[in-house]
Amino acid sequence: MPGFAGGSTNADASGASDLDTESVEVLRERLSTMKRLMAERTAQQQNNPATTEEIWSTKRHRSAGIIDGNFLSIAFGGALLVIVSVSIYAFYNLYHAILKKFPSRHEEL
Repeated sequence: MPGFAGGSTNADASGASDLDTESVEVLRERLSTMKRLMAERTAQQQNNPATTEEIWSTKRHRSAGIIDGNFLSIAFGGALLVIVSVSIYAFYNLYHAILKKFPSRHEEL
């Protein structure tokens, strides 16, 4: 099989270079399109800057719900605290149960 195990033929090499140049051309076209869109957006923002009312209204709409980042941090922090305290309580009781079941007798005194 040509092109198998690292070997290549002229047909394989020219096909690969066509794909490489095509992908580079497509990427260049996308890059120029993005540059044009960013230039248009920058020009539009310079011509019509946002007012403070628009800025505050968008911020108000984003945080309309009661469940935000701070609330979730407090909720998960509380859950972690409960899990850690229950784990400590369980290991404390397990330790005392083991000591009760297997008392250590000191005969050296």
